[in-house]
Amino acid sequence: MTSRACSRGLPVREMALVMVAAFALVAGPAVAQTNQAAKGRGPIANTPDQTIKGSAMAVEGDLLTVNGTAVRLMGIDAPDPGQKCKNRYGHELDCFKVATAVLANMVKGEEVTCTITEQDRTGEKKGECRVRGVDLGAAMVARGWAFQYASLSPAYQKGEAYAQSKRMGLWAGQVEKPWQWRSRRLRETAK
Repeated sequence: MTSRACSRGLPVREMALVMVAAFALVAGPAVAQTNQAAKGRGPIANTPDQTIKGSAMAVEGDLLTVNGTAVRLMGIDAPDPGQKCKNRYGHELDCFKVATAVLANMVKGEEVTCTITEQDRTGEKKGECRVRGVDLGAAMVARGWAFQYASLSPAYQKGEAYAQSKRMGLWAGQVEKPWQWRSRRLRETAK
């Protein structure tokens, strides 16, 4: 930007104002997020990069307890309790139980390492958990038993595209994405 501004003959003062405006556009959201965290409306400060290691149990398809500490897998969303879906033959199944069982099999008898990247105002810890170096969130999405939460992270986009193209897991039949299922249930109970 600087070399183009100079070549167009912008005065140094105008060029500095352009650079300050560009910085404000880039840094503004990060500053706002930090301010929200400080006011208790977002992630709690000073929690990133906390590491928890140990044996784990799957509570949901995107929630583990590691040595008794609950950790939600960041960037994914798995079916919720009570959520049903249909397999490739049209038979209904409890996709919540299946997704939870898939995650349980991945952590069974293994040491799990979670890096906590966020803690929300309710105290729920969120992060990336790994077994033998494998990202459990990525594995759940690539196997088709969880969906990427694109608004939180685009990291699992390729894994989801792969699972969808191969009709793996939930993609083999019919399923509502968990956030759509929750919204529909809220609308139905509000009537």
